[in-house]
Amino acid sequence: MNEIEIFKGIETINGFPAIFIKNLNSIAIADLHLGYELALAEQGVFVPQTQLKEIIEDLEKIFRIKKAKSLIIVGDVKHEFGEASKQELKEVKELVNFLRKKVEKIILIRGNHDNFLLTICSHLGIELYDPFYLERKICFIHGHKKIDLPFRKFDTLIIAHEHPSLLLSSGFDRIKVPCLLYGKYKKKNFICLPAISPWAKGVVVNKCSKDELLSPILREGDFENLVPIAIDKEAGALKFPRIGDLRDF
Repeated sequence: MNEIEIFKGIETINGFPAIFIKNLNSIAIADLHLGYELALAEQGVFVPQTQLKEIIEDLEKIFRIKKAKSLIIVGDVKHEFGEASKQELKEVKELVNFLRKKVEKIILIRGNHDNFLLTICSHLGIELYDPFYLERKICFIHGHKKIDLPFRKFDTLIIAHEHPSLLLSSGFDRIKVPCLLYGKYKKKNFICLPAISPWAKGVVVNKCSKDELLSPILREGDFENLVPIAIDKEAGALKFPRIGDLRDF
């Protein structure tokens, strides 16, 4: 296995877009965007509806590597901004039924795409945390809003929302790879999770300016000194130099 310790007790899970937090005995993932294929179809773009299948396959492999007590989803379970579509309702229910066989507790943090998710969670008997979830001085927040929590309350901040990726090039060859970002945010340990959705490659962090970032938390932080860890299911996890040193890659 190719695992990298990000901070003490927090590590990557091979090349999967997830982290394991030993102190909480939890796995954290983010940005599933269930229902995305239907949203594309409504725009006239038709793709196979395979996203949920791929996510469940990844989670099955993740749970084989790490036996966790809980799963923390750091926002954007669904894709549509409005009321949940039939596809979203069906897929969220299918996902929850799968997860209940794997973990004792499912923790959902509301993301900016998760409007009307409270209704779904109430029906499924799952608590939805908004705007953050705090446990043992680790704060999980989706990342689309600024932090409304006293800094003394947490030592580690984990966000999502940005869907970070790296664009790597050699000659005419170019490849976009999802990545995790970590470093410091106002003297606190900081992690930005990659999206687990296979469709959400997101923002190219080594090619964009700070002003182009989606998350106000990332825009306020020391972006250039964050360190990317490329995530690839075949190659595993690979640590790169800080973003400020990657501008020419």
